[in-house]
Amino acid sequence: MVGKVATIAGNAFRETVRQPVYCILLGAAAVVIALSPAFSMFTLMESVKLVQDMGLSTILLAGLFLAVLSASTVVTEEIRGRTALMVIARPVGRGEFVLGKFLGLLLAQAVAAYLLSIILVLTVRVGVPESASSQIDTTVIWCEIGVAVVAIALGLGANYFFDKPFPSAAISAAFVLFTLTFLVLAFFDRDTKPAAFLSAMDMNTFRSCVVLFPMLAILTAAAVACATRLSLLLSVLACTVFFILGILSEYLFGRLAEKSYVAAVPYTLLPSFQVFWMGDALSADKVIPWPYVGSAIGYGALYAAALLFLGMLLFERREIS
Repeated sequence: MVGKVATIAGNAFRETVRQPVYCILLGAAAVVIALSPAFSMFTLMESVKLVQDMGLSTILLAGLFLAVLSASTVVTEEIRGRTALMVIARPVGRGEFVLGKFLGLLLAQAVAAYLLSIILVLTVRVGVPESASSQIDTTVIWCEIGVAVVAIALGLGANYFFDKPFPSAAISAAFVLFTLTFLVLAFFDRDTKPAAFLSAMDMNTFRSCVVLFPMLAILTAAAVACATRLSLLLSVLACTVFFILGILSEYLFGRLAEKSYVAAVPYTLLPSFQVFWMGDALSADKVIPWPYVGSAIGYGALYAAALLFLGMLLFERREIS
């Protein structure tokens, strides 16, 4: 079973990262995060806090759209094109098919979230030029530009000389280059002087991104469950409504849950996405402890597993022959 699921997951991951829409969404989100200091220069809020909020919001929205669009590609289209029938006609269960697709999509989400998180931490390190005398980390800016240019060049070269898909080649190069850039810069302060490892990086921002990932896992599981039955448009609508209700569940039902069974049922069934949103903690300069990160990951894993089980049930009852 493990080998079959791993094969399906690997195929789903490769198919997802090869899609132009994956590369476009990831690239657009990276550009928005990298340019967010320019957007927050003339605001009345604390500029760095606004950069962090914009970065987390961008990662979240990019993850939502990646989940729905990718699930539609690797699940809905395979069911409509009878490709799924060819897979489950072999000794592969429908549950294994859904689980493999989910794990492949989740791995693609992890790659995107990791890259965007690294870019956000680097952008926070750059700082915001609030006045002409403000100091910013220009070294990081040039490193980000250089990495992006080299990653695109390597993607084009792999596509031209070796006939490799440009999106996956460019993303693979960016994954390696941004990781190396982050690790090298972690040994230097903003004046490019040697410093203790990670001392110049805002790791609280990175922890907030880690806490956000279980929420992306829940949205991915919801997208896969919807894709087993619904078209792309209906999946987008259903996941958007689910996302909004999860964000507002505390406000809409939390206060009434103890007094009304009508409010208690949706409050119990819906996820509390506020658990994963650390923007308020960053604004208040509160340190996000690793035990809280672990509990958020556990909560997200359990809820994603429940949605995945629902998707398996829906797929078991669907006629695809």
